[in-house]
Amino acid sequence: MLLSLFVLLFAACDPTTEELGSPSKSITADELTNSFSLTQESDGNNNITVNIAKANYVKVYDASNDALLAQGLTSTLSFQVAPPARDVDVYITVINADGTITKSANKTVSVTNFTKLPEVYDELFGKTADGYGTTTWTWDDTVSGNYWGNGSWGSDLQGGWWGAPTSTDIDEQATGKGLTTVGDGKEAWFSLSLSGVKTSRGETGAVTVSTKVASLVSGITPSSSWGLGTMTFSGTIPPMGILPNDGNARCYTYTIVKAEDGHLVLCAQSGSGSEGWFLCFKKIENK
Repeated sequence: MLLSLFVLLFAACDPTTEELGSPSKSITADELTNSFSLTQESDGNNNITVNIAKANYVKVYDASNDALLAQGLTSTLSFQVAPPARDVDVYITVINADGTITKSANKTVSVTNFTKLPEVYDELFGKTADGYGTTTWTWDDTVSGNYWGNGSWGSDLQGGWWGAPTSTDIDEQATGKGLTTVGDGKEAWFSLSLSGVKTSRGETGAVTVSTKVASLVSGITPSSSWGLGTMTFSGTIPPMGILPNDGNARCYTYTIVKAEDGHLVLCAQSGSGSEGWFLCFKKIENK
């Protein structure tokens, strides 16, 4: 599973050798490793500062997937880790005067608690005075129109082309696609927490959330005002989390179209790119 990280990315162009000066020799990997430290806002916190002994143009990477976390010509850089809790391995690189790149060894921080996360987390995971908890969701039968159905990915807010309950029955769709009414029909539900996902079909898994909205199909661009972020499941999927026009393939990545006042709308992008399957849920008592 690829673990996503929310990043405070300090954008800048790579400086030239002249901008950095001309040191007499390239920095070694050991010297670079010894030149930086990682400081958390509090013990186990997800907001992390990279302290660099001498101001230099530095790039900071997540060692698990080589994702760029921060960069800049400075002595301090910051980035934020998104749930779930885990050990995060980080390395940094610098460009030497001769154009070569030195890479440090990894340094590790253990992230066990989360603060200052984007507001969408409050709705998804039920933020309280004690932190984040668990939320449980089922089909939103309070919406006007379809709570499950297809529409235009990148612009629509709900499945208006075809779907349940206006054009078909959700129980019939579930059983007809090899699913069950318990897991995907009218009474289906799923719960979200920072520690994992549970579903009424008996599956468990995990979920990560990003504030980035992006198309999975090249050449398709969403409206600039559409979507709050992306939710990625592993190990399980939400009710009817399939792509009917792509062989009923399971879909693990969803655009978060809405997350507000106990209502959640997710959209799965079909292989065509232009079609999306919209799942509308409402918050209920935890199971």
